[in-house]
Order: sequence, then structure tokens, then C-alpha cells
Amino acid sequence: MSAPIDTTPALLEPVDPDARHRADLFERQRRTARIAGALYLSIFVIAPFVYFYVPGELFHDDAATTSAEISANTGLFAAGMIAETVIVGIEIALAGLLWHLFRHVSPGLALSSSLARVGEAFIQTVNVLLAGAVLLVVDRDGLSGLTVDQRNEAVGFLVDVIGFGVMVWGLLFGLHLLLLGVLVRRSELVPRWIGSLLMVASVGYLAQSYGHIIDTELDGFFEALVVVLSVPGELALAGYLLVRGVRRSRPTPEVR
Repeated sequence: MSAPIDTTPALLEPVDPDARHRADLFERQRRTARIAGALYLSIFVIAPFVYFYVPGELFHDDAATTSAEISANTGLFAAGMIAETVIVGIEIALAGLLWHLFRHVSPGLALSSSLARVGEAFIQTVNVLLAGAVLLVVDRDGLSGLTVDQRNEAVGFLVDVIGFGVMVWGLLFGLHLLLLGVLVRRSELVPRWIGSLLMVASVGYLAQSYGHIIDTELDGFFEALVVVLSVPGELALAGYLLVRGVRRSRPTPEVR
């Protein structure tokens, strides 16, 4: 006689709601991190055109030469303006995404870091406005009541102010990187060594900005210094966020 068939439904293992919540939270963090990484890397593509190529082609020590170059290449100058507005949008988005990722480490530090990055974006926006004023003078009959020499001097002055604006947003960005480096080192989402590199990068930006204020003759040296100090840390963070996202950390309460 065959054994009776057990028709009792198999017992399902209980589902841990906390474990499911942590898994969902991790997936959201990783998705946010990858978006932030992609945006950060896009800056590496756009920024050299805006801050190195365009000024190198159009800006000169002589105001008349600068004015003539911009007048002859208004398309390139306008392209630089448009590209900088794209950077502004990316910077603001990154400020929010990085705050979202690291706010559980220290809400105050994360907010301060993101506000510094938003402040940087604000100064960049002011620089776009100043660049628009340059375009009005050289291509759209702005200041038509002045002589040619006076208009050239006005263009030279505006270009110098734009250059000083770069140094000002560099101070804010250096502060952002310093605070972000501290957040990275305290968190378990990203390797601590990347946080250390970000803090080194902050030194480069701060040194360049203060160096320009103290002595503009050292601009060439500090421009090279900021590239050497900043690229490794920023590129490492962007690449890690894009490829890996974040690491799993010990359970922490979600900050709402």
C-alpha cells in the first residue's frame, strides 16, 4: 500500500520587511550615484572647452586684440557661453544628488557642501551674464556712443572680471570638495582614499584662487597645479559612482 500524499501547502519562509527596505534603499542609492557619476564625467568633457580652449583662442593681454578676436569669432564665443550654461545646470543637479547620497553621514556637512557647489554655479551664471555684455559690445553695437578704444577697454575690463569670477567660484568649489572629501571618508558608500584625494583637490582650487588674488604672475603655475591635484580625485569619484554606484553599508535609518 502506497504512502499517503501530503497535500499540506509548503510553508513559505517569512520575508523580513527591514531587509527588503534596506535592499530597496541600496538600489535607490546606487541609481542616484550612477546618475551623479554620469553628470560629473560630462563636466570633464565640457569644461576644457569652456575654461581652456575658448579663452586660449580669444582672450589676450591686449584689450584691442581680445575685442578683435571675439568680434571675428562670435560663434565660438557664444558656444562657450552656451556650454557654460549647461555646466551650471549640471552643477546644480549634482549638488542635489550628492546631498541626497551623503546626507545620512552628516546633514549639516552635506548641506554646506551642496550650498557651496550651488554658490559656484551662481558665480558661473554671473560670468555668463558678463560674457553676454561682452557680446553686446563687440557684435551688437553696445556702448555705441563710445570711441573704438573706449569700447575695447570696456571689453578688456569685462574679460578681466570674468577671469576673476572664475577664481571666486574656484574658492567655493574648493570648499565644496573639502567638505565632500570629509563626507566620503566618513561614509561607507565610497572608498576612503577617494575622500582623501578630494581633499587634496580642494587644496589645488583654493591655492589657485588665493594665488590669483595675491599675484597674477603666478597664474600659470597655479593653473597647472590645480589640474595635477584635482583631476585624480574628481575623476576617481565620478568613475566610481558611474561604474560601481555605492557600496553596501551597515543599516542606518533613512533620513527623510
